[in-house]
Parts: sequence; C-alpha cells; structure tokens
Amino acid sequence: MPIEGVGLVGGRARGAVHLVDDPLAWMPGDASGPQVLALPGLWWPPPEGVPDAPVAFLLQGAPGQGGATTLAPVIAGIDLDLLREGERVEVDGRSGSVKVEGLSEAPVVTVFLERKDGRVLLLKRSGRVGSFRGRWAGVSGFLEDPTPLAQALREVREETRLEATDLEVVEEGRPVYARDADRLYIVHPFRVRTRRTRVTLDWEHTESEWVDPAEIRRRPTVPKLDRAWDHVRPSDGAKG
Repeated sequence: MPIEGVGLVGGRARGAVHLVDDPLAWMPGDASGPQVLALPGLWWPPPEGVPDAPVAFLLQGAPGQGGATTLAPVIAGIDLDLLREGERVEVDGRSGSVKVEGLSEAPVVTVFLERKDGRVLLLKRSGRVGSFRGRWAGVSGFLEDPTPLAQALREVREETRLEATDLEVVEEGRPVYARDADRLYIVHPFRVRTRRTRVTLDWEHTESEWVDPAEIRRRPTVPKLDRAWDHVRPSDGAKG
C-alpha cells in the first residue's frame, strides 16, 4: 500500500531518497542515479528556483504558496520520518502517492474508546506482546477481518470485554502511517463511545486508565498515537 499525500505536479518517477536538512543545500546527495528530494513544504518553492537534477520532490507539509515551475512530480503531505536516506521510492504525482521499496506493510486498527465526559481509554501494553512493550495505546490489532470497522469492534470485545451493544461508532478517520525499522504500519483510527466504562483486560495489557485526551501527547505511546487521535477527535465546539 503506498503512502498517500497530495499531488501538486503530476508524473511518475523512481529514485533514491535524499533527505534535505539544510535550506541552503538543495542539490541531490552523493549517491549516483536518479534522486528524489524530500524536504519540508515550508521551504517550497525555493527563492532561487527548483533544481533540475532531482526526478521528484516530496514535501513534509503543504506549501504556503503556489508551486514553482517544474516538470518533475511533486507530492505534499508526506511525513519525512517515514523515509530513510538512500532508499528507493516510486513516486506518482497524479495520485499523490509514494511507495517505498523493501518495506513490509502492516494494516492495523486503533480504537479510542470514549466515555460520556470525553475521557478516552489508554491501555499499557504488556511484556508478552510482539512490539512496543510497555507503551500506552488504544485498543488495537492487526487487520484480519474484511473491514477495519469489523476488526475494530472485534478488538474491543477481545481486549476489554465490551460488546457491540455497549458501543457507538462516532468517527472513522483517514489512515495514519507509522514506521518501525522495515515495517510500515497503516493505522485505521476510530473513536467509539461506550455506555459501559468498566473494562476487563486480556493478556495484551497490564493497565488501563481513562484520561483527558491531552494526556496522549505526554505519555510514551505507540508511534503516532497522537496523530491517530487528531484524525478522529471531536471538531472544535463539538460535544465530547
């Protein structure tokens, strides 16, 4: 599954990633062959013009002004922490997608159980799970059921003993991408309101706590749990 961004300039290209960390050093790195420049959208377009050598451009954010003239594909909204220096990528500017060669893909679900007062349930992962031991997370699991929603409800039942009759799905967010070594997690986030707040944990977790959502950013969590929450959180002014 490719990483989805926002296509600004169409076209397709393949090349090695060069992560730009100096606003004055826009030229490709030392590697031979076609290169794809990855840089913060804040710096786009550069005042001195776009280099001709790169075959594509990946931007961290959305540029604050119109794109510069270039025939190479340009994609915005790509988290640069998903990329590594020198690895090869396929860029599709028309669809706004990037595929990193050599990554295994792991679709997962994350459910934020929410009670009436707006607090959400965090679970501390046990030492018996395969990854991110001791980190805080929502209800989560690998996608095995036909749909992310079906998997989400199954994980809630297995990890908390809450049933579908206790739950109301209030938000399904767009996927969040997180990387761990050579694995790319495609996280499907949900916010689910529960009528019953007493939970029974299974072996995957050692602790549970209902917290103010602001607490998510203060704790050691699984990668990008805060981003997943941002994709399903209530809009400003909306009730819990």
